[in-house]
Amino acid sequence: MSRFKALSVVSLSGGIVLFCLYQLSQFDFQTVLLIRSLHDPFVERLGIIGNRLGDGLTLVILCLGLGGIGYLSKKKEWQQAGIDGLVAHALAGIATQILKHLIGRPRPRFTHQEAFEYGPSWQGGLDAFPSGHAAASFAVATVLARYFPEWRGLWYGGALFVGTARVVRESHFPTDVLGGAVLGFLIAYVWARALKEWRWNVVQALPRSLPLLIGGCALFWSIFSHPASSGVAVGLFWTGLLLFVSGIGARWIMAWQGNGNGPRTLLANGVIALGLAASTQALWVVAVTLLACVAWGLNDQPDRQAVKSMGLLHEAWLTSALVIVLVMSQSLQGLVP
Repeated sequence: MSRFKALSVVSLSGGIVLFCLYQLSQFDFQTVLLIRSLHDPFVERLGIIGNRLGDGLTLVILCLGLGGIGYLSKKKEWQQAGIDGLVAHALAGIATQILKHLIGRPRPRFTHQEAFEYGPSWQGGLDAFPSGHAAASFAVATVLARYFPEWRGLWYGGALFVGTARVVRESHFPTDVLGGAVLGFLIAYVWARALKEWRWNVVQALPRSLPLLIGGCALFWSIFSHPASSGVAVGLFWTGLLLFVSGIGARWIMAWQGNGNGPRTLLANGVIALGLAASTQALWVVAVTLLACVAWGLNDQPDRQAVKSMGLLHEAWLTSALVIVLVMSQSLQGLVP
């Protein structure tokens, strides 16, 4: 990749990250008010479980267990996964602690108004951004997805559960969690690959963090925004649905023909992403998603550790998950007054 193209990918992806975090911050305090109004024992129990799952000790035991199994069974992949997981966890912890005390953002439980004051601080409770639990969980999940890609849905799903629990327990704002998730992902993605190619890995990692960030922002926008009934909104919805179905159909055709990851797959993924974005009926979500697709297009080098096959079973699982996401995004629109 040329230096100009790499710089373009990094600049575009970094700008999208900052814009999405700003957009999401508009719903931080509203989310806190919503959580404070809920007193469901089941939700609180889920929050406790998520906190324990993302605890540093739990993640360290998981990595040590993988390394131990690899050592006893002489499986170098498992052993290396445990080592890389421990190092990525430590690096994410160091990075989050530095940023926490440089930014000095108050945690939700110490917040009673929407306006915050920021600045370097060592005071307890002024260390909300970014979330250490989210950063560590996504760091370990990214390492495990690198070595065991067939289970990546489980790893990232567990990390998302931890991040959600931190919001439910009023330990962090949504911005803190997504910021920590992106930070942990970037650190682990670079560390779990050849360090001599760290510049290449940074360029690869930044665009790959965008779906999580844009999806999270779009989800909160849908929850706190009422669906519009204008002609533009209706047109966006039906255009999005058409794009979504077209992208899914293209992936099924390629899977049936036995094609692996390639330019056509990247194009189909972009069509699906634009379809989901348009279904939110928010022009800013469509614009940001389009820019993200441009970043993905510029970064057209395939991930060297990506899963090469596109089996029909994989497509069935992916289609089901995407349909659930589409239905949930429509059902959650305007959920909160």
